[in-house]
Amino acid sequence: MAVLYDLLYVIPLTLMAEGILREETGGPEKAWLPFVVSLLTAGICILLKHWKNRLKYLAPGVVLALGTGVTLIQKPEARGEFLFQNQWILWTALTAVLAFFAGWIVAENRLIRRGFAVLILGGLIAIMALWNSPDKLGVALALFFLAATLADEVQLRWEKSGYVDGKGHLVSIAPFLLGLCLAVWLIPAPDHPYDWNFAVKLWDRASSLVRLTGRWFHGSDEDYGGIIGFADEGSFWGNLTKREMNKMILTANSDVGPVVYLTGKVMEDFDGRSWMAKAEEENRDRMLDTLETLCAVTARDPEYVRNYMRRAQVRLTYQDYNTKYVFTPLKAVLGVGKLGSVACVQKGGNLEALEKLGFGTEYDVTYYRLNLDHGQFREFLREGEKPDPEIWEMVRNRYEPVDAYWENNGIEKYAGTSYEDYERYVERIYQQNLPETSLPEKLVPYVEEWLKGAETDYDKLARIESALQKYEYTQSPGNLPDWVETPEDFLEYFLLQSQKGYCSHFATAFVLLARSQGIPARFVQGYYVPVGSEQTVMVKSTMTHAWPEAYLKGIGWIGFEPTPGKKQSVSWKFVKRVSGGPSAVAPEPEHPEEEGMVPPPVGQETKTVNVQWRVILLPLGLVIGFLAIFFAADHAVAKARYAKLNEAEKFRMACRRNVKALKFLGLTMKEGETLEEFRIRLERELQPETLTFLSIWEDCAYGGKTPGAAERRAAEENFEIVLASLKEAKGKRFIWYRFLLGRMEGEKKHS
Repeated sequence: MAVLYDLLYVIPLTLMAEGILREETGGPEKAWLPFVVSLLTAGICILLKHWKNRLKYLAPGVVLALGTGVTLIQKPEARGEFLFQNQWILWTALTAVLAFFAGWIVAENRLIRRGFAVLILGGLIAIMALWNSPDKLGVALALFFLAATLADEVQLRWEKSGYVDGKGHLVSIAPFLLGLCLAVWLIPAPDHPYDWNFAVKLWDRASSLVRLTGRWFHGSDEDYGGIIGFADEGSFWGNLTKREMNKMILTANSDVGPVVYLTGKVMEDFDGRSWMAKAEEENRDRMLDTLETLCAVTARDPEYVRNYMRRAQVRLTYQDYNTKYVFTPLKAVLGVGKLGSVACVQKGGNLEALEKLGFGTEYDVTYYRLNLDHGQFREFLREGEKPDPEIWEMVRNRYEPVDAYWENNGIEKYAGTSYEDYERYVERIYQQNLPETSLPEKLVPYVEEWLKGAETDYDKLARIESALQKYEYTQSPGNLPDWVETPEDFLEYFLLQSQKGYCSHFATAFVLLARSQGIPARFVQGYYVPVGSEQTVMVKSTMTHAWPEAYLKGIGWIGFEPTPGKKQSVSWKFVKRVSGGPSAVAPEPEHPEEEGMVPPPVGQETKTVNVQWRVILLPLGLVIGFLAIFFAADHAVAKARYAKLNEAEKFRMACRRNVKALKFLGLTMKEGETLEEFRIRLERELQPETLTFLSIWEDCAYGGKTPGAAERRAAEENFEIVLASLKEAKGKRFIWYRFLLGRMEGEKKHS
């Protein structure tokens, strides 16, 4: 009864807390998973409160052991990212624990329960007044809590006779309350709720004032220091904190691959401690980059451009945002002056809106995916050449968009993308993205070893990417020391001293190392959006990411991923014409030693691990190890407690254990039956010597005799006889009954 009564308050508060704090705790795209975690946590808390047996600690222990095992089976370089992506489990469980304690207090204290009911009722009214579509599950849970509280108050004022337990009455009517709330949840809501227009206007004005005041204090319209989120500058923070918000909705209108990189801010100038953008003049550099890559592919294989680049499209819908940045993937097809309905300009690698973009802004972006991880595409990256003017004009006329907006606003067709514009664009790249960058003297031998045998720029970049992926990822790397004042200082500190950081550190190191080899490179901030098989994905503030892009002459800007645990394989089959018809050619297998990856050090063996077995055995092994330690400790505690008992207490314990064993055989004492009557009845089914302990127990209980060592030994001998009968009756299940009897009385023998 006590358990059910607690559940009436704990479960609604737990689920309401999860729903309210969802944005703060984060969570997976499958919205039901956090509720499962919340209910599981609440169930464990209820178990710990009400079950008096020490076995109750098995539940949280097994869960922790499984969680540890699942974490350890991750690759070391991906473990930090795995913990970061799944930290919502910890926050959800913590929220459920706090909700459990709140429910416990509410269940025990009537005054606090009334206060909670008033708060929930006020919140429910506010939500229904200010939002058109309140969460129906939350409303149903709130009504359940309010109905239970109201029923309890009504019962308090009734004059009752007979069964007067108020908690019992509330539990008995709980099914009716549950049915009421299920009806609220399942019955469709009206399409047009009451119009609280005046309240909505007041709320909008107040919230706008708060946002404007906050931006005035922080001096920027973007997310600011130390909080994971997109920013218009590239600074390094000692520790990152999470404040998850829904920024955009990405809808894939075609196959976009496993992940989409959304470019927001491109920066070229690094002073050793932060990144800034150089490009301020308006140009069409983003479209020039797309055209350059299309030219290179067309020159290589004009009939099968799709082997190298595939046309894709996404739609972005802004949510909680107020920004000037227009987010697009690399190799986007961009016209002049507008992207959909958004008026914007290109500045270097950036796309900026003429007016601030906020909630409801929506536009489609067409771009070209690159077949980055196909062996033939990598070979193509090694052989880039400056495009021929004739190919440039052909590609420009074929692929560049034509928009009526140009004619209506007097814009020349294909403005800013002539071959002469392209040549000036390449000059800008080398001027802005290849400042003189040298390596610290201590770092030179390491970099020389990384690049040993790399013949092309792409080979060097692939080696650098691979080398950086072996460093440690952390969101708490600590602040940069005061002595870091130049790019060279940063490289020395990050690569030789700290050797850990988050995405900004890895992207910066990649850019500086590439520049030291004479390759133009730049720092990009935006969003890393895992898509997988989903068509619509919520882009959250915690998906903010930084990555490097390097310029390969004659090919264009290519993105790299040096951050450990982030790289996703992207490739598709090449198609070639055979005997007049197309046939698919499977992608080439990857050979790291041929693609610029660093070979293992001499003397270090490469171990082959059966991943499937490791995934199963490691978590299972941890659980078994925990159970072994738990039961060993439990056995030791029971033995220690048993050793402290006197002979009389040990005798009574042995007798109770014998009665329990008889109960497992189906032989139980009837109500009102004495020990002697019980013994006489059992003698019809068991040998008299099996029941000696009952005669001794009766003498001690009613005759005033104090049992000693002899009586205790007699009771223990009886237990061995009963145990033999139990083993014969239960067969293979005997081991479970034997375990229960051993735990009940501690050590089975202690002389």
